[in-house]
Amino acid sequence: MRSFFGTAGLQLIGRGLTVITGILFARTLGPEEFGRYSFVLSVIAFAVLPAVAGIPQLIVRETARYVADQQHALMLGMWQWSNRYILALSVLSMIVLYGLVYLDIWPSSMGILIVSALILIPFKGMLARQTAIINGLRRPELAQFPMLIIAPLIALCIVGYLFLSGYQLSSQRLIYIQLTTHALGVVLSYLLLKHVAKGVTVSSKAQFQVKRWQKTLLPFTVLTIVGTMNNELATLFLGILGSEEAIGYFKVAMQGITLLALGLQAVNTVSGPRIAGLYKQHKIEETQKLLTQSVKLSVLSSVPFALLLIIFGEELVSLLFGRDYLPAASLLTILCVGQIVNVCMGSVGLVLNMTGNERSTLRAQLITLALTVVLLLTLIPLFQATGAAIAVSVGLVCWNVIMAFDVYRLTGLKTWIRV
Repeated sequence: MRSFFGTAGLQLIGRGLTVITGILFARTLGPEEFGRYSFVLSVIAFAVLPAVAGIPQLIVRETARYVADQQHALMLGMWQWSNRYILALSVLSMIVLYGLVYLDIWPSSMGILIVSALILIPFKGMLARQTAIINGLRRPELAQFPMLIIAPLIALCIVGYLFLSGYQLSSQRLIYIQLTTHALGVVLSYLLLKHVAKGVTVSSKAQFQVKRWQKTLLPFTVLTIVGTMNNELATLFLGILGSEEAIGYFKVAMQGITLLALGLQAVNTVSGPRIAGLYKQHKIEETQKLLTQSVKLSVLSSVPFALLLIIFGEELVSLLFGRDYLPAASLLTILCVGQIVNVCMGSVGLVLNMTGNERSTLRAQLITLALTVVLLLTLIPLFQATGAAIAVSVGLVCWNVIMAFDVYRLTGLKTWIRV
């Protein structure tokens, strides 16, 4: 319970800072420029996948198991191997993406932004690895600190300084701000990792099981790729089939969802290693108790806020982002409905992953991806950002229902909220 509220407190502050900076970005840039900036970040999110897909989940699960079994040498070996893996594939992704820009896949103005953001790929990879290790060592509050608190706070300070100094914000300057905050996040998370891990690695000599790790990583990798596609495809499809303004509206609506998902994210961060450990020890009753407590905390911390966004969404969007973004209010309502279902169903994906049932998670993700793609292709040309919001929410509901059923069928555990 203490870990939950400590992590939730950090996430609340961090997400609040992120939303504040997002509000400043959106108000300053306007829907079109903000949409262009958001599109570039979505491209980077896809480009970083070869380097990080599945690595954090593998590290969290295996670190928790190695700690429980006192296998520190293997744990240290996995950390070293994951570092080399991420750096090598990050460089490859940067080369490929630069080649696509060179071939004029995107307009020149967009290509310049993408090239400017290339270094985010290894930064994001190293951050994912280092925070996963810290989380696997059961220090979730420290794992979240660099990018949830420090990064948005620095971004907010930089934006405030530029605003007060009379500089005009642009998508290019926002990319540079992202580079600065990610670089500082990498350094800080490395220092925190050295502090947390020194007690378990000081007397250990690394041992490696690369073939086993690669085999275990594969389902996590596919799962992460499919999951990221589910999360980012709406932005990419809006960029292709819609307009940059539509991307801006959709991203503004997602700012509210960022805070709404806080409770479930905090629960997943804290309970993931505990679920893996308890289930491995066949403590089913304790695992169920943890899940029941977790979903209640998620609902209590998220659903009231969702109802507030639904009822007063238009007023809040106008007040915070400006009247130029009023079309985002209806999108916010649609997305909130999907998130309410998501929170009430509990940590379905986390439970399947941490109990060794990644294949079932992948099946649900593939079904959801196929449904979402069909809906995006059908609805965006007709309804623009509204169609994207409908597709995302329907896909999210489908994903939760399928996986909640699979969790109960495979483990006997009930993740959803019960009175």
